[in-house]
Amino acid sequence: MKFKWLRILPIFGRDMEKETVELFKAMISEILSVRQPFNEVGKALKKGDFKKIKQLALVINEKEHNCDKIRREISQKMYSGAFMPVMRTRLYDLTDTMDSVIDGVQDAVDRMIYLEKKRINPKVVYLYLTMIDESCTGITHLSVIIDNLFSGSHDLMTNVKKANISEHNLDLLKRDVLNIVMFDRKMDCTSVWLSVNVATLLSEIGDSVEKCCDDVAILRLLRQA
Repeated sequence: MKFKWLRILPIFGRDMEKETVELFKAMISEILSVRQPFNEVGKALKKGDFKKIKQLALVINEKEHNCDKIRREISQKMYSGAFMPVMRTRLYDLTDTMDSVIDGVQDAVDRMIYLEKKRINPKVVYLYLTMIDESCTGITHLSVIIDNLFSGSHDLMTNVKKANISEHNLDLLKRDVLNIVMFDRKMDCTSVWLSVNVATLLSEIGDSVEKCCDDVAILRLLRQA
């Protein structure tokens, strides 16, 4: 994917803005890279391979840590003078919501570890796999949206709508999990709570992507002003 980041720069010759943009590129790349281990978590969950899930959780945790470091670097650049004040604040808000996406993946996978030896309805496991896939789709849409923002693409709002559809689909899948576990009399209370909690955390990944879209919409307006 080719990023045309410099279109958002207020002063094309300033190194600090250029460096900040490169950090944004690094951050979205780090978020995108979490899709592969996240999908592998789904495959391991289907097999009941919790040893593999624990290994993948460490990989995801490292990626989340890298994302936090990049976010701190962006913050330092912006509060050292990169970008005009209004744009600077909104860009910082965007890094916050972008970071919450990978945080959500980390939280969901860390919680899945506790599913080991719990009685989880096979239909719920299937829904988790679908939610992981939908979450990765939302993350993919987010990367395109960030590109659209900085390139000034007219496709931005079209892709925002696609991301919002993913968020809606995740809400529906979460509801399906609730409908199953709340009427499964064979499940103990702990398994019910854990099943619902995992579904909630997966759904919140879509919520975070949607919040990114809200921040991007504001930046789009500022960019056009």
